Amino acid sequence: MEFRLVKCVFTLGLISSLLAFGYARPAANDAIYFPPDDHEEHSMPVFEQSAASNTGSQTIVGKDGSVQQQTFGGSQSANIASDLSSGQLSATNTQQTSFQSGDKSQSQNQAQGQSASFGKDHQALSNANTNTNVVREGANVREQTSGGSGSSIKTAQGSQASQAQTNAESFKEAGKEGNRTTGSAQSQNIGMDGSGSTSNANTGSEKIVLADGTVITKSFGSSSSFQVSGNTKASSMAQTFSQSFGG
Repeated sequence: MEFRLVKCVFTLGLISSLLAFGYARPAANDAIYFPPDDHEEHSMPVFEQSAASNTGSQTIVGKDGSVQQQTFGGSQSANIASDLSSGQLSATNTQQTSFQSGDKSQSQNQAQGQSASFGKDHQALSNANTNTNVVREGANVREQTSGGSGSSIKTAQGSQASQAQTNAESFKEAGKEGNRTTGSAQSQNIGMDGSGSTSNANTGSEKIVLADGTVITKSFGSSSSFQVSGNTKASSMAQTFSQSFGG
């Protein structure tokens, strides 16, 4: 396992110079004139940056001959203003595991990521993840995958948010085999003036084939939305479903 940390601090200052300074003794009736200072002082915030990462792995061999392995890794980074007026952060993680014993095995892979940023007039967040899992036992096989993501943004004009998720599964076992999938998505928009909209959608399907050749299929879907602007409101909704059974 290794760990690295890097930290850098950058500072910006001001350089001032005095040029062409003249001095003369004023007369008794002279007024001393101070010219206006039109050189406004400007400053920039100090930013602090940091980053780190780590990795690791291990293998375990059991007395029965089974083998289990695991590897993982992660990283993080940050860039933040000293006055906390703005900044960015991010992080990622991955992990892989596997197991083998006789005619049974399993493997799994996972990954996640997150990020965030903020400033004087905005905030933003996002995340994503994936997962895969495969199990084998003799002639039977089952594989599952999933993934998701989400984001949100807030500004002086309003806010927005969205997310999505998918899932899939396939299998083969004695007497039947098939697959299933599902998905969903949502979004939302809200304005500072009170206007806004939302939407939702869902889908799914399934197919199973039996040993005698019979095929069973199903599918569904739904969606809805809502909007408001001033005194006007509108909404909608829809649903579908189908199923078949045959050889």
